[in-house]
Amino acid sequence: MSKPSSVTEIQGPLAASEQKERRSSRRLHVKHQQGLSVVIRCRQETLCHGYLVNLSTQGMLVDFPKGQLPPVPVSSTVSVKVHYLGDSIWLPGVVRHRLGSKVGFHFPALTDMKTSKSKHPLSVVVQALSRAGESS
Repeated sequence: MSKPSSVTEIQGPLAASEQKERRSSRRLHVKHQQGLSVVIRCRQETLCHGYLVNLSTQGMLVDFPKGQLPPVPVSSTVSVKVHYLGDSIWLPGVVRHRLGSKVGFHFPALTDMKTSKSKHPLSVVVQALSRAGESS
């Protein structure tokens, strides 16, 4: 009998090719060397600094160094500031999940945003980072 693959062991009985992607938008992975910083305001005076791991138009995953992990539970409302390519943007977010030093944030206000006249704020960031990655 052959040993099950690590994908099967981790993901369950379905093969990896049978697994459906549950995310509705493409996720852009950010290299740690790029050092794209994120600031989280989780209480009036509490700021936590981390680094972007990945980003989509609906959310992001942030890695926090020791002592900077936001002291808030899942479902907490936070403000997220993303620094990218000499610019920055503040976004209202919600803590979606936590695992070790990584925290996932969701941006519900942007999910249903009508973008007929203006571009979606995170799509601007994703496009800028994609172009920067292609040129390097």
